Amino acid sequence: MTIVNREDAQLRVEHTPRPGAPALLLINSLGASLEMWDEQVAALGERYEIVRYDARGHGKSTLGANKELTLEDLAADALAVLDACGIARAHVCGLSLGGMVAMTIAQRWPDRVLKLALCNTSTHMPPRENWQSRIEKVRKEGLAETAEATLGRWFTPAFHQTEPAKVDQVRQMILKTDPQGYAACSAAIRDMDMREPISSITARTLVIAGTQDPATPPAHSEQIASKIADSKLVLLECAHLSNVECSAEFNKALSEFLAA
Repeated sequence: MTIVNREDAQLRVEHTPRPGAPALLLINSLGASLEMWDEQVAALGERYEIVRYDARGHGKSTLGANKELTLEDLAADALAVLDACGIARAHVCGLSLGGMVAMTIAQRWPDRVLKLALCNTSTHMPPRENWQSRIEKVRKEGLAETAEATLGRWFTPAFHQTEPAKVDQVRQMILKTDPQGYAACSAAIRDMDMREPISSITARTLVIAGTQDPATPPAHSEQIASKIADSKLVLLECAHLSNVECSAEFNKALSEFLAA
């Protein structure tokens, strides 16, 4: 693990150098730490120079002075992480908020992206009042109640029953998130509208959706795929955290896309 200084925040980064291999940047969902990608690192680590990190106010990264963040702020953090690792261009894979950050990078800084994977994500998540209410609740009450509601969206009832240890691992990840960091990153989703900007993305793109995802339903992924030329849409039989619930199918789809 290394620490990357970015303005007034310190970002925890895990970088596995692999000379000659293409780089793969993994960007987390809201409320998660870099450990959410453990199964992808295990499956893809031999073929790629993998970089993953904790967003501001998440995991072991500090928030800094900003009480609210934008997608541009979070994208600039991701690029600072790549710069610190000496990586000019990378495959970029993000899930949920991570997908929103990945879209922003591909749209604003296309020269940094090899291929793009947008997983269980969206370009627009109104009404903003819902996000503002969540932000205020988390700031006042912490994440305990929000964590349980989140787990209900992130995994199907069947996965809750068959894999309680994995669900609890994610629960602990959410509970260890700084509520102020969660709120600051939630503001980026509240203010997001990428519906039109993504049509300018030129990177080859894989879009992954969960058929039972109530947070970012398949229609959101279909809209993304319709806007980005020559993108590929893959549906997995799971809820929101597809890389955990359907890790084998997720890894297969991602590895085949990156290798093609």
